[in-house]
Amino acid sequence: MDEHRLADRALELVRVPSSTGSEHAAIELVASWFEPIADEIDQWSVPMSELEADPAYPGREVERTDVPVVAARIVGHLPGPTVVLTGHVDTVPVGDVARWTRDPRGEIVGDTLYGRGAADMKAGLVAAVEAFTDLADRGRDFPGEVRFVAVPGEEDGGTGTLAAIRRGWIGDFVIVAEPTAGPDGPEIVIAHGGALTYSIGIEGRSAHAAKRREGVSALDQFWTVHRALRRLESELNEQEQNPVMTALGLPYPTTVGIVRGGVWASNVMERLTAEIRVGITIDESIDEAEDRFERTLREALAGDPWFDGHPPTIERTGAAFGSSSIDPTHPLVAAVGRAAVDVTGRAPSLVGAPYGCDMALWTRIGDAATLVYGPGNVSDAHAVDERVSLRETGTVARTLTEAVDRLQTETGM
Repeated sequence: MDEHRLADRALELVRVPSSTGSEHAAIELVASWFEPIADEIDQWSVPMSELEADPAYPGREVERTDVPVVAARIVGHLPGPTVVLTGHVDTVPVGDVARWTRDPRGEIVGDTLYGRGAADMKAGLVAAVEAFTDLADRGRDFPGEVRFVAVPGEEDGGTGTLAAIRRGWIGDFVIVAEPTAGPDGPEIVIAHGGALTYSIGIEGRSAHAAKRREGVSALDQFWTVHRALRRLESELNEQEQNPVMTALGLPYPTTVGIVRGGVWASNVMERLTAEIRVGITIDESIDEAEDRFERTLREALAGDPWFDGHPPTIERTGAAFGSSSIDPTHPLVAAVGRAAVDVTGRAPSLVGAPYGCDMALWTRIGDAATLVYGPGNVSDAHAVDERVSLRETGTVARTLTEAVDRLQTETGM
């Protein structure tokens, strides 16, 4: 493993701005790394109109015209499984630069790479590229095929991964190199929740502020909705039985992110809109979660004197992040776990995650056994001074290489 190349590439990729919706340059850079080594490189762009017509279209958070993707493969001389290494190049915006103590455009200090996208997930993507490169450099005397897929659009639902799956870049096993590090290093995420975003509109009745009792404040009615949301959140989480999800404490949070209302300080608020995020359990599809949430919220408000005559509007907005899981005894989990032991001397924990990622699309749409394993801690993702350990990134690259070796020789496909 070329540690210097890994660090240089990780820094170079972080220094290419790639906020969701603006990923073309980052995809071009990743494609250039495959040119000397891959048996096939497929670089293409899908119009959004085509994806929007897909039954599995996950939605999006930003306006865009197309989705650029690059995929590559190396093919062994013997029959065997197809293993896919994958990651996304898009990032969330930097935010207030003044709050950063390191350069958000990319900076290495000792073992640490700083910058937007360092942890989520450019270091993980580069670790997977290094594993792919190492496997390619060994020749083709191996069973099966190794594929690499670099996608955009993960941060707003997974349009890039959907585009790759529809083009046929699927496999038997998929490893997503998102950040999974815990206190003792990278863990294996075997289950994760999903999320839907909603806009809830609440009607009141306007009146002069001096005659407050003659009006009905939409804000007062919002608290009734908020109490219902909290009760539904508790009921949903209390029903969960999977131990890696219950260990999270609150695997399926409901969060009110934005509240807007009112037109004048001297008016009783006549309308309020709340933007919220609700969880999807690992056993639900997006459609099932949508039906469950809308139905149970309306049931929770039934009988309320105000809402019986003025029901709230409940509208799905933005992207939908599906949920997924893999059996902890699956050969893919075993192969990555044993590879980690060989490289680090420590067996990684098997954990759940409360957030959505592209694992759901690979599992539910691509029909592949999928897990998440990569460098960096998700607590550093999207944050000020986002960072990742380059040593840990190298460790993940070596583990991925060893895991692919094991899958090719041990799965008997």
